[in-house]
Amino acid sequence: MQKFLVVGYSISLRVLKDIDLENTMSKLMILTVLSVAASAWGYSAGAPEAVCGNMTPNHPASAQKTRFPYKVSVSSDTIKAGEETKINISGKQFKGFLAEVRDGDQAVGSFQIPADDKYLKAINCNGIKGSGATHKNKVEKSDISLTWKAPSTAGKYTVYATVALDGLTFWVAKPSGTINVV
Repeated sequence: MQKFLVVGYSISLRVLKDIDLENTMSKLMILTVLSVAASAWGYSAGAPEAVCGNMTPNHPASAQKTRFPYKVSVSSDTIKAGEETKINISGKQFKGFLAEVRDGDQAVGSFQIPADDKYLKAINCNGIKGSGATHKNKVEKSDISLTWKAPSTAGKYTVYATVALDGLTFWVAKPSGTINVV
């Protein structure tokens, strides 16, 4: 009996034969569907740095066009260069997120997340250490608090958030307030 490994899942040809498929194309279609479904769980350990630019998850679905159902708030919207402020994401439970504070289309500043944090981690966007924050696992969250440290350059920066309810339902790069660094 032959077996195929599809993105971490073992599929037996005997199972496919039991489905009584008429041709090889049907078998290939089933294997393709299973591999696409399996890829939905591919980033349960957080957003990869490669998506920092457009903040779009590599999930097998399109971003939601509906109202963004999460609240992103900033504890202090005016801070001095090098100071910190809290950014909170809250609402109904979600599995993943990516947060950035941007100057135009470039992430700036840095998220202060301890390496031993169980749920969150900082990632390097645009070569800037810790300029993005994401989830560390697929544990459902409904309220997270991030500490962001402002860059040394004064300016008005925009907070953006991508939030994934699950692998197929997500909102991308939603502008969610500003932070004025003086």
